[in-house]
Amino acid sequence: MSLLRIFFSSAVFSFKAQFSWLYPPMWLAMKLVMPLSQMSFFVFVGQFLITTGNASVDIVAYIAIGNAMTVLSWNTIFSVINITSHDKWDGTLPLVLATPAHRLPLFVGRAMIHVFDGMLSVAISFVYAVFLFGVNFGNTDILALIVVVFLTAFTMAGFGLLIGGFSFYFRNPLVFANIFTFVLLIFCGANFPVHDLPQPIQFISYIFPLTYGIDAGRKAIAGATLIDIAPLLGQMLIVGFISIVLGYVFFRSFEHVARKTGRLEAV
Repeated sequence: MSLLRIFFSSAVFSFKAQFSWLYPPMWLAMKLVMPLSQMSFFVFVGQFLITTGNASVDIVAYIAIGNAMTVLSWNTIFSVINITSHDKWDGTLPLVLATPAHRLPLFVGRAMIHVFDGMLSVAISFVYAVFLFGVNFGNTDILALIVVVFLTAFTMAGFGLLIGGFSFYFRNPLVFANIFTFVLLIFCGANFPVHDLPQPIQFISYIFPLTYGIDAGRKAIAGATLIDIAPLLGQMLIVGFISIVLGYVFFRSFEHVARKTGRLEAV
């Protein structure tokens, strides 16, 4: 019970803490405007390809669904890494390291609230996809899609913890947030198939949980059941749990070095 209390209290406090730098109206504007602007940009590029005869008409739905899933990265990477940044520069990191609470639920719990925030972002993006870009959700397996979105958000939060744990070693962790939120657009199949990437770098795509999540999401919307997409979800969970473990190792390693050297801003 003590570990669960640490887990849930860390999750709630981390979500509340973001409003020390982000006003609620701004959070709401980001929630509504950012998914629409990102999706619109890539869909309009896809429509240009259609009008010039360089793409199939399915590209609009392909891009809209891909970007709807990709908005998770802003919650599960940017927000999670931001916890690291504010721990350093708001002076709360010494308190985190001094607490006697068990480190694992403390570390993981702080990211988990962003799973549900990310799911809300995806739901808003799906509404845009249907009503603004005409994406057909008529064949969707609703249960499969909900499970896909939840597991994608969960595993991407794990990936955010990995990058957040690694970025403890640097003075400005938000640099990594900006890098990876855009790297995902290249490697995860949001706007074009992974197999269209140069062969030598295609393997990079499969170290990101989002690659599996986007593929599974498209399949669920096309009518695939949970059984059909279970292999993809299994691979995604494996990658996600590895990310959490590695992130936790980075965090404990940073804690050990910080205690040894007495330096917290950078070690």
